[in-house]
Amino acid sequence: MSPAPAEPFLSRYALGDPLGQGAMGRVVSATNRATGEEVAVKVVCKHRNAGRHQRSALHREAVLWRKACAASPQAGRFMSIEEDASNYYIVSEKCHGGSLQQMLDDRGALSEAELSQVAWCILTFLTDLHSNSIYYGDLKPGNVILKDVYPCHSDPGCLNLVTPGSPLRSLCGSPLFLAPEIIRGSYSLPADMWAFGVTLYMLICNRMPFWLEPIAQLEQTLDEESINSTILYSPVLFAGQQWRGVSEELKDLICGLLEKDPSRRLTAAQAMQHAWFTTARELCLV
Repeated sequence: MSPAPAEPFLSRYALGDPLGQGAMGRVVSATNRATGEEVAVKVVCKHRNAGRHQRSALHREAVLWRKACAASPQAGRFMSIEEDASNYYIVSEKCHGGSLQQMLDDRGALSEAELSQVAWCILTFLTDLHSNSIYYGDLKPGNVILKDVYPCHSDPGCLNLVTPGSPLRSLCGSPLFLAPEIIRGSYSLPADMWAFGVTLYMLICNRMPFWLEPIAQLEQTLDEESINSTILYSPVLFAGQQWRGVSEELKDLICGLLEKDPSRRLTAAQAMQHAWFTTARELCLV
């Protein structure tokens, strides 16, 4: 935890509009009463009988977030963690551009040229983290926030350090973005690349890779067993009019990222060398 300030948190910050809802707590806008600086604050309610465990988990999140910020300039800047009798307050940089999910909701899908710019920024972020043995763990459009024009990344609740030969085993992430190996209970950095592939697919057609139904319908009707079974055994679908005119290079990249065998899946470094990004560089799109 950050050193206890002289004044209580809510005396120094005015909480404002909601920005989102995470598994651990709600995220709101806040303003420093003294300086006027706007920040994002995750408000985590204290659990009655989990004080030491909860404090330890949040401290670990803060340490990993600092490591992510040191590894990549695209990580939303961590500022502090504070607490009062009722809540923990995780203070971070506020990015003002809204999330990719909000952009998707407003516009329906991105053009391939727009996607190449966004995808390159996300991939650069993953490359930075993976080269420092940091697993992000919850990549999805809702966790990619636009800072001016370029994405930065929020919600570090699933960040983890990985070591060779020691796979991660705890279930963390969003059900529709889970890699097959997460479902099977043993995973590492390649699971981030799977989520990157799901994100690219979603941004170009506003669907999920293994279903034809709209996303909102899937979230209402599918249970965990059905989702997991489809991810494990179904092929990627490129059906529907939204795929007309989409390049074969992008489809090939998505397939390389959604390879069910993590040992054969594209790494971040390999994805950067893919022909789709080569073409985008030649056209000065990235």
